[in-house]
Amino acid sequence: MDASELPVAHLEANEVLAEIGKSLEASGEGATKQQLTELKSSIDEYWDSLPNIREQNGKLPPSVQQAAGSTGRRQIRHIARQISALNREQQDRAETRIQAEQHRLQGEVLLSSSLSLAVVLALIVGMSYRIRRTERYAETQYANVVQARTELRHFATQLEHAQEEERRTLSRELHDAFGQTMAAALVELSRIQNEMIDDDGTKAQLARVKLELEGSMRSIRDIALMLRPSMLDDLGLVPALRWQGREVARRSGLAVRVKADDNSESLPNAYRTCIYRIVQEALHNIVKHACAASAVVVFKWADDALVLTIEDNGKGFSPASEKGMGLLGIEERVGRLSGHVQVTSLMGKGTYIHVTLPLPVMAERELM
Repeated sequence: MDASELPVAHLEANEVLAEIGKSLEASGEGATKQQLTELKSSIDEYWDSLPNIREQNGKLPPSVQQAAGSTGRRQIRHIARQISALNREQQDRAETRIQAEQHRLQGEVLLSSSLSLAVVLALIVGMSYRIRRTERYAETQYANVVQARTELRHFATQLEHAQEEERRTLSRELHDAFGQTMAAALVELSRIQNEMIDDDGTKAQLARVKLELEGSMRSIRDIALMLRPSMLDDLGLVPALRWQGREVARRSGLAVRVKADDNSESLPNAYRTCIYRIVQEALHNIVKHACAASAVVVFKWADDALVLTIEDNGKGFSPASEKGMGLLGIEERVGRLSGHVQVTSLMGKGTYIHVTLPLPVMAERELM
């Protein structure tokens, strides 16, 4: 290196040491900073003495210059060793800090992961508990609803039986007590009219009274039969259905045709009453709402069920939006026997009611 280049090299070396000093001040490493100060002093001394050494060496013999050069090289090696030691120490400290930072970050990540996992587990446990609690509450409510529906169904069945029994009693009373009394009164009135009264005016009055009594007697008989026809209990379901068809035709002019299997007389009373009331309600609705000219009632035994159909040629309606109390009553009666009702109707095409009831043995098994 030329002597003119020494100041520039010295300046560059000082700048490098100044940058290292700044980093050390930022890190706060006091011991390393002291080593850097000593190194800087050694370098400054070396650089300050280097021009004089070179000038003096130029005046000495070659053998002496070689010895002086060895001294300079020893100083450089000493400075190099200081720099190497400083570098190693800086590297060791940097590695230590990096490892410590890695351990800290790993600890934070592990802690954060553990906390997140704990929070997730707590949420899962909490949600599972709430879901299970909600399920238990829903199961309890459903069981209560099922029990209430069962009790309501049982109560409705008992109420229907009581109502039918009361109707039977009233029908018997009207037919036996009032009917017989009025029949006896008519006989006595006829005897008086024929044997004891000679005046034509009085006979005419008695005739009018007799006609009114006969009309009242027919009304009482009709009421008794509408409440519960005695033939349903005395003669069976099929005669009662056919009588009902004739009565509806007589009162309203609707042509009613009844087709029924004659082997239905072995049915339990609950079945006979249900079928009779369904036909009664359906024919009443046809007369009142359908504006029909004819209706067909079919009752038969199938392989595994009882089938009842009522069809008319009336104006029809919309079952989804115009279902009245009559159809609801039919559905309730059929439901109590575990049956099914299907109502099909089109505007201007009439109405078709299809009722399916399980056989009595099957229905008893379902109700047990």
